Amino acid sequence: GAISAIENREYFVILDQATMSNVITLDASDISVLNINPADSVNTSTYGSLLRSIFQIVDINTHLDNQVIPLAGKYRINPFLHSYFGLNAAADGKAYCTDGGTRYIGDAANAGYVLVQFDGTASSTKIKAVSQWKYDAAQDSIVEVSSWKTKWLKLDGSSLTWTETESEGTSFFLADINDLIDVTIEEGSDFNPLSVPYQPNATAALPDVGTIDESQIFQDLPKEIDDVYLKQLGTSESATEAASAMLDNIENTLTSHGDKMRYPKAFYMALRQSMLSQKIASTDVYNAKLGYNTVPDVYFTNTTDDNGVPHPFMVIAAHAVSTRPNLLIDVHRPPGAIQGVGYAEIPVTRHAKLGEFLDKIPLKDYGLIDSLMENDLSPYGDLASDFDATHGTITEKTQYNYVALASVGVAVDGVTIYPAQNNNIRFAVEDGEITDSGIHVGGGLELHYHADGNAYNHNGINLYNPSDYEGHDHPPVIGIAYDGIALFGEYEDAYPNMVGYNIPLDKYGGHDHGDGFGYHYHAHAESITSSDPSGKVFNEHFLLVGAWRGNINNIPGFDEGKFNQFRDPNIARYVGAKYTPVDVTGESEIPVKFELEQNYPNPFNPATTIRYSIPSVETGHAPSLQHIVLKVFDVLGNEVATLVNEDKSPGNYIVKFDGRRLASGFYIYRLQTGNVSINKKMLLIK
Repeated sequence: GAISAIENREYFVILDQATMSNVITLDASDISVLNINPADSVNTSTYGSLLRSIFQIVDINTHLDNQVIPLAGKYRINPFLHSYFGLNAAADGKAYCTDGGTRYIGDAANAGYVLVQFDGTASSTKIKAVSQWKYDAAQDSIVEVSSWKTKWLKLDGSSLTWTETESEGTSFFLADINDLIDVTIEEGSDFNPLSVPYQPNATAALPDVGTIDESQIFQDLPKEIDDVYLKQLGTSESATEAASAMLDNIENTLTSHGDKMRYPKAFYMALRQSMLSQKIASTDVYNAKLGYNTVPDVYFTNTTDDNGVPHPFMVIAAHAVSTRPNLLIDVHRPPGAIQGVGYAEIPVTRHAKLGEFLDKIPLKDYGLIDSLMENDLSPYGDLASDFDATHGTITEKTQYNYVALASVGVAVDGVTIYPAQNNNIRFAVEDGEITDSGIHVGGGLELHYHADGNAYNHNGINLYNPSDYEGHDHPPVIGIAYDGIALFGEYEDAYPNMVGYNIPLDKYGGHDHGDGFGYHYHAHAESITSSDPSGKVFNEHFLLVGAWRGNINNIPGFDEGKFNQFRDPNIARYVGAKYTPVDVTGESEIPVKFELEQNYPNPFNPATTIRYSIPSVETGHAPSLQHIVLKVFDVLGNEVATLVNEDKSPGNYIVKFDGRRLASGFYIYRLQTGNVSINKKMLLIK
């Protein structure tokens, strides 16, 4: 059927009214081209053609303060997949789509849009372009074309054109897309249970941001990280091999210290591959670009703290952009862009920009907590305490509010996941703050999730979708929390035989199958009674509840996820920064003899680690210092490096040797003290 009314922000499919057999569709390879396709080609079995056939009308005044400036009744027609683009008219009269406001509008040969009005009803209407607006490079803005004459959209055989003759204009049928796909949030539904109305606030302006190619992920990351990690960057087969080899090193390092990785190596490699396969398919974030990876890099670091205790991490370099449309313009009550002012007076967030994240996921198994307060959040803050400090209240700590002030994990598309509750200790859905995919942007204008869109609508264009279940024995992996616990999709009633289906989830949203994989989280739904006086009961569709079950108390650099980590000498090493590690391992047992261990890894490129032990020398008093020399020689006996040349107390030590300036080949490293000399051979391969 037709849409109920031609209103601002309505989505529809445009068919010719006379035969109902032709539909306007964006070209699959060139988003500027509009094709006329058979109407029966638009269905849910071919999601691509369906999504390319959906358009939205957006009043030109939508992003202004509609409390002061009312809607104009003149609309852009924007493609569903590319909300910054708009229907336009070429010089030869053809209808096409052009950039109407992305970061890259100045690079386009043609940019702008037409504003239209509708002469008729949704069942039969002509589309009249009353003005045209084009990008003016000199003014760096969209300006009206003064020479424009009113034109009507015309279906002319297999092409779409504009005509100045009203009688030649085609009558169109605006079909309701809800007959095919659910992309709306109904008032009273689980994603707006309190029926929050659409707010008329102005949209916050975007800051001056760079292009995606200027991102720190592309420009700075390769310069910041140690050469030993460089080969893992990117999506190539060699990068995958380097990542696999690093995980082998990490497993060996942890084993030598009596520790282990939380999950099998295969899981981390599969998660890495899933993240690196996500590509931007929608022009829906201001400075995003089609075809770019949402997560350009995933790499593994293997280093120790100042006591020699290993703390390996999976580092996810992400732009915090989803692969699909986000529909931010449809959020009923977006977060305010500034604080300390009444909501009615502030601009709100309906635009998004790219983020630049370095999310660290601990690979080491730090264990699980037995009680909520066992994890100490005092260094980071928590929602309940933050709320109480502002309002003078005493809030009972729960798994919903004893949570981080910002993100608690990251999804496979690189978008961060926030707790289900917001900073007013209410579920974000109660305030109508999210889109139908469970996403929104805050004052930082970066996308993040608060809820599970797939569980809400199953519309096939979410973080994960019904198709991800077919042929599998477990819900798909959809992210991972900062405590290192994996996140999987919700158990679906259509798949009752999936592993773990009948094992209850705990209050953190996790369980253990008992099959050796280990504890993990699941997206899930819980019945919630609103704190609103109405006492409305609704289903909260969780991605992550908020509170972590994994023990976080000994994870260095916890709750840090931006590039400023490279500027902090205490944690830079964990995101892969070049550094000279301290050489004390932290082992308390005094060695009984001099030992020089085989370097690891061996062969190596370009760096390797050498361990050695110094026993106590009895003097009748405290253990004496001994002068230790550790040098590296080539096979001809030429000294190439001095790693240690100083007095040392008894103990166990490690030191790093960097061979990036040396040629490939065998090298000898020699430990000397007094009359003791121990040699070992190592192989550098470049």
